Amino acid sequence: MVEDVPDLPSAEQLFDEFPTALLVTSITGNILKVNKTFCTWLGIERDDLVGRKRLQELFTMGGRIFHQTHWLPTLQMQGSLSEVKLDVRHRDGHTIPMMLNAIRRTTDAGSYDEISMVVAEERNKYERELLVARKRADELVIKERETQAALQVTQARLRQALRLGNLFLWDIDAATGARRYEGDVARLLGYATACPVDESRYAEAIDLADRENERHAMERALGRSEEAYNCTYRLNGVDGVQRTVVSSGQVFFSEDGALAYFVGVLSDITESTRERARAEDRALFAEQMVGIVSHDLRNPLSAILMGAKVLSHDEDAPQKVRVLGHVTRSAQRAQRLIGELLDFTLARVGRGLTVAPAPLDLHVLVAGIVEELALAFPGRQLVHRAEGDAQCIADADRVAQLVGNLVGNAMAYGDPAGAVTVTSAIRGDTASLSVHNQGEPIPQALQASLFEPMVRGDPGESATRSVGLGLFIVRAIALAHGGDVRLRSSRADGTTFIFAFPRKQN
Repeated sequence: MVEDVPDLPSAEQLFDEFPTALLVTSITGNILKVNKTFCTWLGIERDDLVGRKRLQELFTMGGRIFHQTHWLPTLQMQGSLSEVKLDVRHRDGHTIPMMLNAIRRTTDAGSYDEISMVVAEERNKYERELLVARKRADELVIKERETQAALQVTQARLRQALRLGNLFLWDIDAATGARRYEGDVARLLGYATACPVDESRYAEAIDLADRENERHAMERALGRSEEAYNCTYRLNGVDGVQRTVVSSGQVFFSEDGALAYFVGVLSDITESTRERARAEDRALFAEQMVGIVSHDLRNPLSAILMGAKVLSHDEDAPQKVRVLGHVTRSAQRAQRLIGELLDFTLARVGRGLTVAPAPLDLHVLVAGIVEELALAFPGRQLVHRAEGDAQCIADADRVAQLVGNLVGNAMAYGDPAGAVTVTSAIRGDTASLSVHNQGEPIPQALQASLFEPMVRGDPGESATRSVGLGLFIVRAIALAHGGDVRLRSSRADGTTFIFAFPRKQN
């Protein structure tokens, strides 16, 4: 089948009516030839362009600069230029975005440039939209960075607040149900620095006596009982320190009842627990002081008052002597009680007992003390033994007080038929004083708290009955000398209190 071929336009007509703007210019830009399409687009007559205008004059200022700096050098070096987008001015002043291609032709007669242009309005619109989108994206990136920076600051503040409040975060993985702990939780387990803490390691640190309560608290919270998780338990750290924590959290469920997420907080209340215990201790101390003053001082003061009343009557001399003896012993006991209370107050709630160490002969000092104490316990055997060197540095009055308390304790609780032996010894850089007595051993359960205030045995109706401050003060005197006091007690060897301290005080 032969297709009918219409009459084709001439080359000149094709050039003039081609849907693309076509121009021929000199190498300097003078317009030599232009088609009708270009003239129509710009609203300028052909005669006003050919021989009258240079191509660069139709550009905006930016286009003219580009023509001078890039267009001409590129055509000079490469001979062609492709897809250059420039704004061309319409006759009425508005601009038309156009895409330009140019090629340089060289003949024997000279060189010229062939240029084609197409309107790039759609492309320009696309590029504008692209620029707007890019600008919007850049703004979003900036906002995202600002948000991330603000989030980092907020997280830093939160972590600082958590650190200052001894608070630590943990959660539950909704997919696996496993507990997850932040690295700082390692500090609760006794580690010096943060490190990974898995569920099993943390669970093993919970004190065995508290694990069942903690498990029940979590089961109630996960059982959709509308009950928040809250449990107080003890953690045994790898550093040997037991810490008390309050573990609290909130469970969030999805619509189908599954665990969505859980956020928990661990609060270290070890110090507050200790402070509460100290406050209770201070309250107990005040209560004990009232008990001592009202009870233990009442008896000697009553004896003194009664003796004074008897002495006010006309009694014979032997009766007065006996009464004066009672008054003297009661006054001495009251004085001793007051002294013990003052020492107890200094040691318990003050800055500790004060001592005035000075060079002394330990054996001579203790021998004199034992001689004086023997008068207070007629009918009892009190022995002094001296071992090693004698010179040391200590507070003689406090040493006498310590020996007196230990001997009084031995006399009250020891076998009345057995001897009480006081041994002073210096070996190397250590000085020591020990008081030994025979008799029933001190129960093991009592030994741990024997040096606490208001703890005493049961000497029955012994006249040497104390208020339970003697051994507490003994340890306070020992600590004030940089030493300590220890106890050995068994049925075979009897009971021995040993006070050891540095021979030379710092």
